[in-house]
Amino acid sequence: MPLTQDVASTVGRLTYDELPAHVRDQAKLLVLDHVGCMIAGSATRGAGQMTPYLAGIDSGGLSTVFGTSLRFHPANAAHANAHSASMLSLDDSYILFGHPGASIIPAALAVAEEVNSSGTELIAAIVGGYEMSLRLGTAMRPSEDRDRQVKGYASWQVYGACTAASLLHRFSAEQIADAYGLTPMHAPLPFLRKFHSRPMSLLKNNYGWANKGAITAVDLVRAGFQGNRTIFDGDDGFWAMAGSDRFEPRDMLDRWGERYFILETGFKPFGVCRWIHTAVDCLRALLTRYRFGRADIKGIHVETVSEFVRDFNGPWPQSTVEAAFHIPYALALELHDKSSATGLRENDLADKNLHETASQISLSTLVGADEKFYAKKLLPARVNVTLRNGAAFSEEAEVPTGAPGGPAFGPAEVEAKFLTLARPIIGEANAMRLKHALLELESLSVRDALKSCAVA
Repeated sequence: MPLTQDVASTVGRLTYDELPAHVRDQAKLLVLDHVGCMIAGSATRGAGQMTPYLAGIDSGGLSTVFGTSLRFHPANAAHANAHSASMLSLDDSYILFGHPGASIIPAALAVAEEVNSSGTELIAAIVGGYEMSLRLGTAMRPSEDRDRQVKGYASWQVYGACTAASLLHRFSAEQIADAYGLTPMHAPLPFLRKFHSRPMSLLKNNYGWANKGAITAVDLVRAGFQGNRTIFDGDDGFWAMAGSDRFEPRDMLDRWGERYFILETGFKPFGVCRWIHTAVDCLRALLTRYRFGRADIKGIHVETVSEFVRDFNGPWPQSTVEAAFHIPYALALELHDKSSATGLRENDLADKNLHETASQISLSTLVGADEKFYAKKLLPARVNVTLRNGAAFSEEAEVPTGAPGGPAFGPAEVEAKFLTLARPIIGEANAMRLKHALLELESLSVRDALKSCAVA
């Protein structure tokens, strides 16, 4: 059987009942986390530009646009919600693979509302989306040389949204294969090696388009279109289209039903790029242990991966998107009690004191860090602090808080994060009701679970 059809058949057999309890629980926490990010992100400048544009081309539908009173066609709702979810840089993370949930959960929620899915169907679809997306990313992971030249996440993570939408529409294996074949025609190019030039685009990874493209492919199958049913097969398969120079077909289905990639996906406590989190963790640990203030500091030197030194230490950021990829800015926020834990704020960009503190922070490459990053998916960082009185402290870490194997950021922290993000937009009562509903998805329809999304 061709690989594409084998994958489609395996995905099509996925059911809620076969999922272990801890996998189901992880899926619900990820939904909760993303809904919080969507709601809070709806109030950002980037969402303020995207959502009105989409409203102008949408004639109305059944799917919620979080943080607003609008309802769109699923493709546009997912587009708006995925864009909002990424605006605060607080959405989930899989090291070296970006933010998989932003290209799965918005599409799954939007389609589930349209077809009035049960909570159990939604959970199964989301798990399927994570498994398909991250297995594909693993199978087509390029060499280091190619990765340094060609990189993109939404280009292949579009298959997470496609898988979730296909399952919610209860597609047959043949229909799933058709959707997989049509999906690359609606996927973004792997553009990320140009992302760090200034100004940085508010589209970021363009997960909004990945959601829309995937739902469009699925809708075209529903309309009778057929796609190439061998899209993952051969030397001209999708992996080559997406810019990779190698592909391992076995990784697509290896240990299916035993290894769950969704469990390896981490939650983000800080609203900056995941690659910066270990440096933030180190500084916070030093502040807690030695109790110094920013006035005591003579200088801070951060040693980390060479790519971070090159890309995350540029000119002073002119937007919150640029700030999310700026190590001195992220650390200066911690020293000014303005942690990115609730997202980055536009008005902080003009804070001269913050700028002055950031100017005391320098970067260089940590010996051995590149190998650990590219080969082992670790995020090494060492933060060295020198005080004006001559004292010097150092802290080193390789795995950030919230990532598997790192300091814990569990259910209680995720729930608290959701309330912090949602309350200012939808109010305390609605935020509490929505939290409880999303954590009890098994007993509800998706439409009922989202009834408390109304803006306060």
